[in-house]
Amino acid sequence: MQTGKLTKVPGFKAFVASDDKLLCGKPMAETYQALSNAEFWDTANEALEGTGAVVESAGTIMDRSRRFLTIKLADDKREIGGRKFLHRISFVDSIDGTTHFYAVNTSVCVVCANTARMVMGDMAGEFRFKLKHTKGFRAKIEGMNAQIESMLGVRAEFESALEIAASEPLVEDNARNLFAGWLGTDATKLSTRAVNTAERLTALYRGGAGNKGKTLLDGVSAVTDFYSHESSGGEDKEGFRVKQELSSEFGAGARAKTDFLSALFLTEKGKVRGLNRNGITEMQNRGSKLLADYAAN
Repeated sequence: MQTGKLTKVPGFKAFVASDDKLLCGKPMAETYQALSNAEFWDTANEALEGTGAVVESAGTIMDRSRRFLTIKLADDKREIGGRKFLHRISFVDSIDGTTHFYAVNTSVCVVCANTARMVMGDMAGEFRFKLKHTKGFRAKIEGMNAQIESMLGVRAEFESALEIAASEPLVEDNARNLFAGWLGTDATKLSTRAVNTAERLTALYRGGAGNKGKTLLDGVSAVTDFYSHESSGGEDKEGFRVKQELSSEFGAGARAKTDFLSALFLTEKGKVRGLNRNGITEMQNRGSKLLADYAAN
């Protein structure tokens, strides 16, 4: 990881890499408060001091304009529904204003390498800890320690939700209708792409890695599998793997996984209160109708 330096040009300021002297990201306004890579590294490590957590991976993306640190927690393993889950916290930041400084709580299902944000009740798909690069930005980062403690509490609620899903039966027809209804939330009719996606999700529910086609957790796993590994197109397409990784962890794929999980559970002030049975039934009824209409036309 290169530390870089802040270089001023008339009316702008920008990061320039210390190795090849190329511009990282885009020029930014003078008011933008940016951390060097070294400061970003030190900030994350200071927030985790004494927790037993360690940095597992680090890197930059998007022409080095964004960076991330993935943290392995000391108590990082849990088995739910016959599947092993690992838990991670990632710090994400930009040096050119393309994103805030924020942290995300992520669960990884070992058997299939699916990921999901642990954001119960947070429809934005990002954890509450999110800071803008404005005046006082550095001072606000000092409160990260307390936020990390809160994130561990969110993890417990996420695990509770998965336990509920693992004990909830779900037959194949209802799973297909659930997927179709979720994909067609705002639609009067399903596109061919949406129908194909619903069928692919049903196949993953039935036979994806670790799935047996019996419970709602199989349905959750189908969605996280698809949006972790397949939603950006086929592997034969140029740049697929990079595009899929960005979508899965930072883009549309991450938002889709969060949206599906949020639709399944009732939450109150970050606490899981149970399944959103009315919402699930509504999605299944809508999906059944949309699929029937598609088949008729």
